[in-house]
Amino acid sequence: MVAAARGLRFPVVVKANVGGSGAGIVRYDDADALAAAVAAGAIDLGIDSTALVQEFAPARDGHIVRVEVLGRKYLYAIRLWSAGNSFNLCPADACQTAGGTALAGAACAVDAPERGIRVEGYTPPPEVIADVERIFAAAGIDVGGVEYLVDDRSGEILYYDINALSNFVADAPRVVGFDPFTRLVDYLEAEADR
Repeated sequence: MVAAARGLRFPVVVKANVGGSGAGIVRYDDADALAAAVAAGAIDLGIDSTALVQEFAPARDGHIVRVEVLGRKYLYAIRLWSAGNSFNLCPADACQTAGGTALAGAACAVDAPERGIRVEGYTPPPEVIADVERIFAAAGIDVGGVEYLVDDRSGEILYYDINALSNFVADAPRVVGFDPFTRLVDYLEAEADR
């Protein structure tokens, strides 16, 4: 871990191969903290002893964007804010809009309000939509989502999470203006007919 972090800007995060939704990600603010965790045997590498060490990029304005794709085409996007103490920004767990309005309770994770997760519908710049569609075409993925942020240090767009499945936002009709599940069913029916 220490060797893998050489040359990276701190803080860094260690992401063990333990599943999605930000599970097991730990942030280390400096090389000494990382070295101390390694020396103490405090880093969980998961069942296959595989982990990723990467720079922690501070998100401009404190939010990330998730873009959902259906049939390799842009479907919708949302901006997600977190209090910053969690890497689990699952949009299906979002319990309130950016303005604080509560969303449908049944779709919300029990601890989402405590984690400060807020969400709003958003339309990314056209170049981001084109990038996301190119990513899905190149990967041969028909349905899924891409998360990105704008690195507050450089202003660079960083696409950091590509998912070959969709995890639609809670209470989508209120957040993005339509029900993506209806469009997903229509898409699947059309694919089955083909």
